Amino acid sequence: MLMNFLSSFNIPLRAFLLTALVSSGCAERQQSVTNIALMGVVTSGQEGPMEGVVVILRGVDETVLTSVTSDATGEFQFHRDRLGAGEYDVSVRAAGYELLETKTVVIDDKKTHSLGQLSLAAVTDPLRLASQLTSLDWVNSFPGSQAEKDLLVKNMVNCGFCHSLERIARSRYNAEGFEQVIQRMHTYETDHASADRIQIVSKPKPIEGLIWYGRKASDIAKYLATVNLSGGKSQWDYPLQTSPRPTGEGTNATVTVYPIPRQPSVIHDLDVDSKGNVWYGNTGWDFIGKLDPRTGEFSEWATPNFLPEPEEGLMRIVGVQDIQVDETDTVWVAVMGNKHASFSPDTETWQTYDLPVIWKNPFLGPVRAGEDGLWATGITSAPDGPIRHEHAFRFDIKTGEVGEGIMLFDDKPFPTDPNRVGQLNYCYMMDQDAEGNFLCTAPEASSIARSDGEGNVRLVPTLTPNAYPRRGYRDDNNHFWFTEFFADNVASIDLDTDQITEYPIQPRYISPYYARPDRNGKIWISSTGSDRLLRLDTETGTIVKYLMPVTYDARKVIVDNSADRITVWLPNKNQGQLIRIEVAN
Repeated sequence: MLMNFLSSFNIPLRAFLLTALVSSGCAERQQSVTNIALMGVVTSGQEGPMEGVVVILRGVDETVLTSVTSDATGEFQFHRDRLGAGEYDVSVRAAGYELLETKTVVIDDKKTHSLGQLSLAAVTDPLRLASQLTSLDWVNSFPGSQAEKDLLVKNMVNCGFCHSLERIARSRYNAEGFEQVIQRMHTYETDHASADRIQIVSKPKPIEGLIWYGRKASDIAKYLATVNLSGGKSQWDYPLQTSPRPTGEGTNATVTVYPIPRQPSVIHDLDVDSKGNVWYGNTGWDFIGKLDPRTGEFSEWATPNFLPEPEEGLMRIVGVQDIQVDETDTVWVAVMGNKHASFSPDTETWQTYDLPVIWKNPFLGPVRAGEDGLWATGITSAPDGPIRHEHAFRFDIKTGEVGEGIMLFDDKPFPTDPNRVGQLNYCYMMDQDAEGNFLCTAPEASSIARSDGEGNVRLVPTLTPNAYPRRGYRDDNNHFWFTEFFADNVASIDLDTDQITEYPIQPRYISPYYARPDRNGKIWISSTGSDRLLRLDTETGTIVKYLMPVTYDARKVIVDNSADRITVWLPNKNQGQLIRIEVAN
């Protein structure tokens, strides 16, 4: 093949041959590179050919960007079906390196173009290197023992749900200043907020009363003041560490990033219909939207909101969280309040359904082809009353009928001990087994909660204690795949036997969030703070890491089974973007 042939030459000669081959008109060249719009080689004086460099093209005066990653010989290729004619700005992502000079390239729809040798220079200034670090890099750079970091990450990972930890590291707050920041941020609605879109839903609480996972907020404030630039420091007094770049299969992906038109926004969840259209819920505003990736066209529609008006001084929470598309392409939406809602794309109309709850979990159980029900959970007594009753209800999407509820637990409104392993006090992500019986992840009980069809609920604990199961999806073999957020594992439970299998993910603190199987049985996993999408091969236990061209925080992973190649979509919550990742089967 052309690339293997070129790899036998040294770097300057290979760059020359790339240019010569591209400019020649021979028939052999036309056959080998006719589907390639742009190629090149990434090098540096320190490494020579560089593997794992994300090469990014953004059309001049455009918002959509496309990226590929250089392989083991430093070579990269943009295929013509993912890169239209036009002028593009060129950038790279490779922590510790930057382009020697600004580059642009003009692409037409007939020729194969070459960037030749794309030369990078090492970054030696810590203040410039800092802007390239991910939140995971910052956690690994911060001083402290593993035990200290385990407790710290449990608390501080929530900061990364709105912005990178770089913001903390670059700040100059002392401990008292951080206390005020923590008090203020505690008033924000996390899932419906980002660094640019804030919703204030509670009043500040005394710092002494803020305790998260066994650690006082005041103690966290003291620690953060030791790792930032407070006290007049000009740079950090600890070395900055960067994660390894992608290798092997991790370089085999084309990534396209679509910013949604309504900005600033928060995009928590999405789904794909039978035609490949991407439906998303705008978690910062009462809207849903649709992207047609074939044309890049966006559409949006206002959503209902059934929350009561809040007390004076607070904001009424707006925005959609979970969104599911059924086999008829009806869009089911977790609108705010105590109702279900569905949207018909054909008539562009809403239908709402009453649920016997006062407060509804903002997630929906998935709706698969051949299944006619989804699950919802909610509070069935006033949240300010002495006892909270949590029920799960199965909703028939064809008739609109709500089945008899399953009692999940009785509890006080807000449990004071978040680590009550073995006791169900919170259902998070919902799904159902092959027989339609309810299941959910129970993070604080570190278990999977399951019903038996008779209204009885049991807990199946994770093998790793305090693993904090997050979100996942059932495969065709009746296995529910889920992430273990605090344990850095991806796991599955055999819903026929209750047997749980765990697969460790390295490095520590990569914080996996959502797990989703594809049609080949590989498991795709989003992570928080690493900007890497993960893929697990269940037969070998091998995990491939794909570095995204943008900072991302994704709470969901969707696989588009209508596509001709493995296609994964991520909702980039804090940036208001939709991210498509495509790999060969």
